[in-house]
Amino acid sequence: MAPFYPVTICRSDGQLEVITKTGVKELNRPTAAQLNDTPDADGTIDCYKKLEPDEPKAVDWRRKIGGMLMHYLGGREHADRNYILKDLPEGYVLWEHVKYNVEKLAEEKKKGKHAAGTFERQDAYLYGHPQGRKKRYRSPADFFPHVLWLATDKDGDPRNCSCKVCSPDGEEDPQEENVKVEVVIPVKKEVKPAPMVANIPQKAAPAPMKSPPQSASPIRSAEQRLDGDPNSGYLYRPGELVWFNRGHAWGLAVISKRRIDNNAPQYLVQPLSHPLSHPPFQIKEQELIRPWLAWSVPTTTIPQINNLTYEQVPWDRIIRGEFGSGDFQVDGSILAAKGIDGSYSLYDRIESPLVGPGEVHYNGMFLGAEKIWVGEPVRLRVPGDDIVILVVQKLIERTIPPMTSIVTFVGDVYKFIEMPMPYTNRSEWPTPSLPARMVTDLRFRNEVAENANKRTWYEWQLLEPAARRGLADIKGRWYETRTLLPVLRGVEQYQMGIQRGETSDAGLWMNGRGDTSRGPGVRKKNRKDTLGQAVPLDFKVSRGLDGPAQDDVFPDVGSAQQQQQQQQQAFVMPDIDQFMDLDGAVGQGGFTG
Repeated sequence: MAPFYPVTICRSDGQLEVITKTGVKELNRPTAAQLNDTPDADGTIDCYKKLEPDEPKAVDWRRKIGGMLMHYLGGREHADRNYILKDLPEGYVLWEHVKYNVEKLAEEKKKGKHAAGTFERQDAYLYGHPQGRKKRYRSPADFFPHVLWLATDKDGDPRNCSCKVCSPDGEEDPQEENVKVEVVIPVKKEVKPAPMVANIPQKAAPAPMKSPPQSASPIRSAEQRLDGDPNSGYLYRPGELVWFNRGHAWGLAVISKRRIDNNAPQYLVQPLSHPLSHPPFQIKEQELIRPWLAWSVPTTTIPQINNLTYEQVPWDRIIRGEFGSGDFQVDGSILAAKGIDGSYSLYDRIESPLVGPGEVHYNGMFLGAEKIWVGEPVRLRVPGDDIVILVVQKLIERTIPPMTSIVTFVGDVYKFIEMPMPYTNRSEWPTPSLPARMVTDLRFRNEVAENANKRTWYEWQLLEPAARRGLADIKGRWYETRTLLPVLRGVEQYQMGIQRGETSDAGLWMNGRGDTSRGPGVRKKNRKDTLGQAVPLDFKVSRGLDGPAQDDVFPDVGSAQQQQQQQQQAFVMPDIDQFMDLDGAVGQGGFTG
């Protein structure tokens, strides 16, 4: 067997005794009633016993915690070694809750069978947290965030600890205490027997395991609920800028509406173009679409206009050939997409009196190419290759006169981590208090790793609750590995990774909004204002389940496209000035959602 290298935790907050809220000193361990190992009338013993450091279960705890700690802090150079905590942090003691029948245990021993099968309970709990005996840890995975805090936090501030006990949402652990309860049997008045007294174990249901939860954001709309459903089938949303397969090449388009047809998602997309003509819309299957951030934008086919904005280009002169040959529609779509990527608008204003001066809260926003809702995760821009997200709880805009918009994202920040598997079977796996799409995807990735016998565990670790971030910190929407990675990598490469138990984060294969331009971007009045003249004047972005049902009806492709083509053939180039009303594009009277 490979050797285990000892790891020592030099700091501890463990306490063997605590002062209760009533000012009484008590031992930080199971109560006297819980330590009572006297069999009951049925011969059952239900009590707690102290685990000595060299007992197998205690050694297993120290091995798992040591392995997770060095895997997290040590990096690859320590990956080929096994580690074990030399000792639990001072003041922390393991106790085991056992329950068994004395006679059954004796019979099993006579038969030469293993005694473990006769135990109804053999659960280990770690006591010692300074908040007292009701704040105990149930597993090495529960205690690991606290050990990590002890080992790394220079300030020693418990508010920096993300364990389920120290976090603001830590709950008291139900205790199974054997107490004497007086049970009075109601009888007729003329009969006066003595009251019966019995030892009745008061048992509370085990608390569900969970990670530190964020404050839940209420779902305000049906479309928001659909986009948060991991089983909706949709990857893309109305109003989003995407790449679409044109057959011979890929083009840029905006999604108008979506539907499920024959159990497969379809999208009505409008290709982007220069303002003097627009190609007909197209209906595309989901596999023929890619997120805007999946690829980098190419340069224009006419080099002279590559560094101009869409509005600065003299499109009439371009079409007359004064700047040389090129693909006018492609160049129009490229410059329009750049402008969309550098813009944002907010929607679904929340009327609430509980806001700060000059603040307006919204339920969602179009950030560059993508549509984002409150209550879902967004990717954060951080140094290095760490995968860090923020689960949006609030979207706040503050306007500084005359027209400066400052948008703040408020929510919990999480980091994706991996560690040695701390659980023995799937029934022990916790369900974190995270958005449903994140929970489903995390479960999928852990199942893939377990199916390949990788002995690796993935989870989202809370880094900062109620954090505040600006627009420049947001890279874009977070996408599930199980849905987007096969699209980005190709099904064959994706399946090969699955067989090896490998599931990388989809965000590693994508760009971030503002990677080239940075900065918060330009505030637009709404999505129509953002798209501008790159789409037809009558183009509409469906509100989906939040809008009229007729807005989601797909047009008849044959007749509608024929009509569009006839309109283009009859097109006469007007004065370019009517397409270049830059002042009108800004809108009057301030911002609206």
